[in-house]
Order: sequence, then structure tokens, then C-alpha cells
Amino acid sequence: MSLLTREQRGAVDWAGNLLLTACPGSGKTRTLIAKLVKEIEGVRGTPKSICCITYTNTAVQEIEQRASEQLQAGDERHIHVSTIHSFCLHSVLRPFAWLRPELGGARKVLTRDNPDFEPICEYAAARVNLVNLQQSDLEAFESLSVDAAGRIIGLASRNEAVCRAASHFWSRCAQLGYIDFGQIVHGAYLLLRDYSQIARSLCARHPWFLVDEFQDTTELQVEILKLLHATGRSRFFAVGDLLQSIYGFTGARPELVAPFGAHIGARADLSLSLNFRSSQRIVNHGERLLPRVPPMTAAGSTRDCPLEPVLVTGGTAFEAVTEHFLPTLEINRIPLGESAILAKDWYSLIALARLLRDFGTPIVGPGARPYKRSRLFAQLAEQLCGAIIEPSPDTTRQLERALFHTVQDASGETHLDLFGFGGRRILVRLQREAVRLAEAGHGALGWLDAMSQATGDILRQAGHVDQLQSGLFYASVQEMKADMARHKVDVTNLSIEHLGLFASPTRALRLSTIHAAKGREYSAVCIIGMRTGSFPYYNTTDVAAEKRQFYVAITRAERFLMYVAERDRWGNPPSPFLGHDGINILN
Repeated sequence: MSLLTREQRGAVDWAGNLLLTACPGSGKTRTLIAKLVKEIEGVRGTPKSICCITYTNTAVQEIEQRASEQLQAGDERHIHVSTIHSFCLHSVLRPFAWLRPELGGARKVLTRDNPDFEPICEYAAARVNLVNLQQSDLEAFESLSVDAAGRIIGLASRNEAVCRAASHFWSRCAQLGYIDFGQIVHGAYLLLRDYSQIARSLCARHPWFLVDEFQDTTELQVEILKLLHATGRSRFFAVGDLLQSIYGFTGARPELVAPFGAHIGARADLSLSLNFRSSQRIVNHGERLLPRVPPMTAAGSTRDCPLEPVLVTGGTAFEAVTEHFLPTLEINRIPLGESAILAKDWYSLIALARLLRDFGTPIVGPGARPYKRSRLFAQLAEQLCGAIIEPSPDTTRQLERALFHTVQDASGETHLDLFGFGGRRILVRLQREAVRLAEAGHGALGWLDAMSQATGDILRQAGHVDQLQSGLFYASVQEMKADMARHKVDVTNLSIEHLGLFASPTRALRLSTIHAAKGREYSAVCIIGMRTGSFPYYNTTDVAAEKRQFYVAITRAERFLMYVAERDRWGNPPSPFLGHDGINILN
């Protein structure tokens, strides 16, 4: 508590329900963890735990790791940190689905990386005469979710064909033993709505619910929180920022935050206004775009950094990056691994990634992988290579997760024992073999062939896969090689270091969409696509949402910020967000 600011301490000390507004870089996670640690004092020695619900798995891992540094021995049993989907799945759906037979038994979660995802989409689409699925259709299927009344919301609601195919999609998922993210939340809501004893049991276990990123809450999630609050057994500490609400396409409803706060009687006048991430020059741009009350102020070690944000117009994004951004990093000794190129969508990053890869710049992000990430052996291979080139305290944890998911995909079974002593022994064998094969010097392709076969043998001997399944790892490497051939990758010069970058990207330039970059920070940021017609999009109906998206991009930067308004074939001028109604950088 002694390390908290006055604002942070005031929020942590508040004993009732609270909606806390936190500006970018304000130490939101530190405050959340401080609240978590403080409230453990009240449950230590009991079966109860503090429940913390956040937005992404990355945030879950960060909170767990940082909280563990402040907890006493045995306190880990008193914290429950998860995403909203994980909470709904493991705390509601799986224990209580038997109450509603239509929810099915234990099902696997269907993700976009799953090889069955596209066939399921194609099956559903064929039922409504939708053929030749486009990328936008697959994205709509991926984002399928509903509101409390069962109506489709978000991105999928704008795709009429996918809306018609949705029931077939969910039916096919159930037939094959899958459930998607949207149905996880909806199923949990139905159970909590119809069986009040479920909410009472959850709230008897969790006297506090700490909710991160409240501005990204959907209507269904709000209804779930209301049902939990109705028990009168739990209090709520919700933290977020309405100016950073950029997930409307998933059904996020920031306008529901204030009514929810009023519904639970939450205090809503506390805020965190000190930005410990960005220089004052960068903060000034954020304030010009979306002024805050009270104003956001730079307060961290980069506060007085003299680098002014710059605008590069004309030319291509590749030219702007190679002729302006990368030289600025070198002059100011900003590591490549602490820098990022951000764009509204991943389409514009794909072509840039290929050009930068050919230019010799180490990159990670969309278009950087020369093969599909969903290939069975891909993620485990990357983690093993990462452990070879840059071992770190996080290596074992990352390898454990990659091994668990790889074995699950290969065998179709869940092997939780991989997180125990037996799993550690397997990891040691895999790492030793990975190092031995790397030292043999056969290049990345030779290593992939040999290591995939060795992995199959080791897992078969340990009883985690059978003879047929053990051969799937080598087969997936052949698919990876076919992917590389289609992308015309120079496989002769492909190295262990190249593969390891995706697991340990500290030496590579990050390419990311703005949505994926939310919650992250970089010493230097280059935002491309800053043209009229692109930012905001020419036919958007919600300019305010796009302005918030730009705001999130600006506030990822610590020391240096570059805007790129590259030319396009229509001759569009720079984005109006760069002008007098925005950051006012245009001459």
C-alpha cells in the first residue's frame, strides 16, 4: 500500500461497491492487485476466495504472476483469476449444465485456431446456401454471441447470412462436442437466471468480485453480474475507462456501465488520472483528442522525454517504417523488441510484414509467421526454440501450456497431469533433445523434422499419445513446410532463432492491430493507415468509436510516437483525427 498513489490508495480503501475510472498507464493493474491482496486478509483461513474477472488470458497471467509476489504462503487458494468466459465455463456451465440438458455435457471450446472451425462454418453456411466463405464471414462466425433475449449482437449481427446460419453453426458444434465463446456466456446466464441457488453458492464462495476493463462488458455479462449482486452476499470493485471502449464489435455496451453502477449502489466519483507510461508530449496528444476530467498528466520516468510525436505523409507504409521509424529507433537506442507498428486491421499488416521480413527486419505479428499458427506442432516448436535462444523464468510456464494444448489437440483428451511432476520430466526431455538437435546444425527445417519425431516418441513413451497420434507431429511439420513454400519463404536461411522469435519476441519488431495492442505498452509506436477513408472508415456510422480506437493507439507509446498517412490510389488526405478536431498535428 505504501507504493500506491493517493488516488490508488483511496480506491483500494473504499469498502463498498466501486466503479473506478482509470486513464491509460495509470497503474490500473497495480490497483486491482492491491485490492485483491487487501481483501485476502478477510478470507484467509476460510474456504472463500476473491474472484477477479479480466478480459484476456494475458491479463490473467499478469495478475496471477504479480499477485504471487505479494502473497503469503498458501494465499494462492484464496484467489480466483479468470476471463469472463473461463469463469462462466468452469464456475457455472460445467458444474451445473446437467440442470439444462440442452446445454450438453462437457464440451471442448471451439476457437478460430481449431482445425474443425472452418469445416463447421462451411457446414452451417451450406445450410443457408452461402458458398465461398470470405474472411469477413469467418470473423462473423467467430464473434457469434447473443444478448439476454437470445438475439445475435456485435459483428455477426451485421452479416445477414451468418445470422441465418447461426443455429446450424451451434447445432453442428454440439454434434461434434464443441461449444463457442458466445454460447458459454449465454448458457451461464440461463443457469444463473433460472436457478438462483447457483448465484448464492458462487457468492458464498466469493465475497468480492473484482472486474477489470468494465467498459468492454456486454449486456449479457452485466446481467450475470446483476444476478450475482442480487444475492446480497458479494461486493464489486470494477475498474476501466469509457474512453478506451473499442470492442463494440463483440457486443460491448459501455453505455450500460453507469446504470449498472447505479443498480448496485456503487461509488463512481473516484478516478486515476496520473499516466506513468507516456511522456507529457504524448499525453498532450491524447488530451487534445479526448480531454479528460480531471486531465491526464504524465507522471512516470518518461515524463520529460524530449521526442515529439511526428507525422509522415506520402510514400508507402514500408518506406515510412524503413526510412523514418527504424532510423529513429536506432538513433535513440530504442530496442526493436520494445517497439510496435499498429494498424486498424490485420489486412494492412500482412503485406507490410512480408516486405519487412524480406528487408531483414525481425518481426512478430500478423503475416510474420510463414505457416499457419494452428498447425499441431507449431506452438510447441516455437516455445522450444524460444527456450533455446532466450531462456527465462517464464520459459517453463509457457512450455507447460504449449505442451498441454498440443497433447490435447493430438489426443482429444485433457491431460492435467502435464502440469505436475510428470509433465516437468517430459519438458526436461523435450528441452534436452531440442538443444541436442539444434547443436547438430541441420537448420530450422531439419530441426523441425527431427524434433517432431522425437516429440511423438517421448509423448508415446509417457503414455500421452498412441502410436498413430505420435505421427501427427511429423505430419504437421510437413504442412508447415507446405505453408512456407506457398509463401515463398527462403527456407535455406530459416533458423532456430527465427522460429524462437514467436515465443520470445523481445528482439523483434511487433506488428499488431490496435485491438490486440490494448493493455500493452511500447517504448516506440508507429500508427499506419492514418488516412481519410481508412481512419475513420469512409462509411462508418460510429466516428466516436473510431476516435476511441485512435486514442488507444496513441496511449500505447512511452517515448516516441509516429503517425503515417501513406498515399493510396484514391489520393485521400490525412485523417481528420490528425487535424484541428483531433491532435492538431497537421500544418
